[in-house]
Amino acid sequence: MIKNYREFSSRNWQHLTFGAMLLAISSFGQTYFISISGAHFRDAFRLSDGGLGTVYAIGTFLSALTLTWAGRLIDYTTVRVFSWAVAVLLACACGLVSFSPNIYVLLLAFYLLRLGGQGLMVHTALTATARTFPADAGKALGIIALGMSVAQATFPLAGVMMNDTFGWRASWAINAFFVIAGVGVALAVLPRAGDRPLRQRRPKGQASTEPRRTSLLLDRRLLMTLPAVLASPFIVTGFFFHQGRLAEQKHWDITWLAAGFVVFAIVQAVSVVVIGPVIDRFGTKRILPYFLLPQAIGMLALGLLSSPWVALVYMVLMGISSAFGSTLATALWVELFGATELARVRSAVEAGSVIASGASPVIMGLLIDAGFPLSWQALACCAYTVLASIIAIGVQRVKV
Repeated sequence: MIKNYREFSSRNWQHLTFGAMLLAISSFGQTYFISISGAHFRDAFRLSDGGLGTVYAIGTFLSALTLTWAGRLIDYTTVRVFSWAVAVLLACACGLVSFSPNIYVLLLAFYLLRLGGQGLMVHTALTATARTFPADAGKALGIIALGMSVAQATFPLAGVMMNDTFGWRASWAINAFFVIAGVGVALAVLPRAGDRPLRQRRPKGQASTEPRRTSLLLDRRLLMTLPAVLASPFIVTGFFFHQGRLAEQKHWDITWLAAGFVVFAIVQAVSVVVIGPVIDRFGTKRILPYFLLPQAIGMLALGLLSSPWVALVYMVLMGISSAFGSTLATALWVELFGATELARVRSAVEAGSVIASGASPVIMGLLIDAGFPLSWQALACCAYTVLASIIAIGVQRVKV
C-alpha cells in the first residue's frame, strides 16, 4: 500500500500539493482556528460566551446559504481563476476581522471567513482533486487531507503565539498575507494543462440544452447519506467548541485536553492514508454504514467514563471517523452522481456541513444552560450516530 501511495504521489505531486495546500489554508476560516481568538473577541466587543456563539452561528448560517449557489460557479470558470477569487475573499475576511470596529463588522467578517475558508476553499480543493482523479478519488483525497491534518496540528499553536506576540488584530492582518501567499504558491505548482471550465454559460434568452435535474432535496441517494455525512461536522465541532466546559465537567486539566488535539491530528493523518485504497477497492457505498462506528464508541466512552485517559480515547476515535468521513464523502458523490454533477452536489452538502458545524455550538450551549451536561449529550450523539449508520445501509441498494 505504501508503495502504491509513493508511486501515485510522485506521478501526481503537483495536483496533490495544490489540494493539500488549499485545505491547509482553509484553516483561517475553520472553527478550530477562529476559536483561539475567542477570548479576544469577547473582551473587545463585550460579548458573553452565548453572545459570541450567536454571532458566529449567524455568520455561519448566512455563509451556508451563499455556498449553495457560489459553489457551483467553479463549473463555469477555471480552477486557477476560482482559487484566486476565493483567496481574495478569505484574505479580505481576515483583514476585516483585524479592523472590525464593532459587532456588526465582526459578523460580516465571520460570514466571509466561513464562506471563504470552510466553504469555498475546501470545496475548491476537493472538487478539483476528485475531478482530476475520478478512478483514484479515494487515494487522492486521502493524500490531500494530510494538508488539513498538518494544519490542525500546527496552526492553533502558531496562532496563539502570534496573538501573544503581535496582538490579535495585527495577527489577523498577517493572516490575510498568508492566505494570498499560500494560494499563490499552490497555484504556482498546479499545471495549467487541462484547466478549463466544465460548463459554458448560455447566452441570455437561450434555452438550456441540458436535461432537467431533479432537486437534490428529493433525491433518495442524498437523503439516505446526509444523516451520516453531517454527523461528524456537527458532533466534532460542538465538542471542540465547548472543550473548556467539557474539561470542567469531567474535572480534566484543560492542557491535557488540548494535548489531545495533537493526537487527533496524528490519528487523522494516518487514517486518511489508510482510507484511500480501501475506498478504491471496496467502493464508498459499502463503507458508508460503518465509518461512524469509532465515533459512536468514542461518544459512548465520553458519556459513561470520566478518567483522564478517556480524553485521548475520545480524540483517537473521533479522529478516525472524521478522517474517513472527509475523504469518503467526496468520493461518494462521484460514485453516486458522477463527476459532472460533483460541484452541484458538493456545494449543497458543504452548505449543510457548514450549517451543522455552526448550529452545534449554539445547540449544545443552550442544552448546557438548561442543565444537560456534555456527558448526556455525548450519549445522545452516540444514539444518533448509530441511527444514521443504519439509515445509510439503504444506499447500497440504490442503483446509480
